[in-house]
Amino acid sequence: MTTTATLEELGLALVELDDARAEDLTRRLLALKTEPVDILTACEQALASIGEKYAVGEYYIAGLIMAGEIMSRLAALVTPHLAPEAPEAQGRGRVLIGTIEGDIHDLGKNIAGALLSAHGFEVLDLGVDVSVADFVRECRKFKPDIVGLSALLTMCYPALQKTVAGLKTFRRDRDRPVIFISGAQITDELRKKYGADYYARSAVDTVQLCRKILCR
Repeated sequence: MTTTATLEELGLALVELDDARAEDLTRRLLALKTEPVDILTACEQALASIGEKYAVGEYYIAGLIMAGEIMSRLAALVTPHLAPEAPEAQGRGRVLIGTIEGDIHDLGKNIAGALLSAHGFEVLDLGVDVSVADFVRECRKFKPDIVGLSALLTMCYPALQKTVAGLKTFRRDRDRPVIFISGAQITDELRKKYGADYYARSAVDTVQLCRKILCR
């Protein structure tokens, strides 16, 4: 059996929902000392492709669920290999993340959470199908500096808008928590329309954004 593997092969295996091949390629890429962040980025790009296929009817919800399960296993393999930040970088701040009500996708969100944790942020992931009330309740308890709302399904965008509005009402005149939105179809125009503070295009962008917000 060949010991070579490429990020392109991994992305294709994930798009094809070939769990055994995706896991094997991930293990080989790690053995070849491929940067863990590069592996996760390749996975995220593949997941974006899956989301696009779902949007045009090429994939069904079962495909999304299966992709999520595969990604969870791949993330479990890769995350331990992420180099932790220096001790002085720990405790950058608290980030609350979750997928909005009506949406069960957690693909990119899980990668973002793993990367944020590796970069010294304290992360609380509320999971999927999270209501406005749950976001606000956990904000009161966790007191995050930043809240990230994930949304893949465009039919759930009204819930996204409602969640942003609820969080802005919660924070009233304060500047915390900062609110950002993320998803395959999210644009800066949508950010402005819904009143979020920022938007992130990818999991890697999410880390960069959070570091920028907290000026660390």
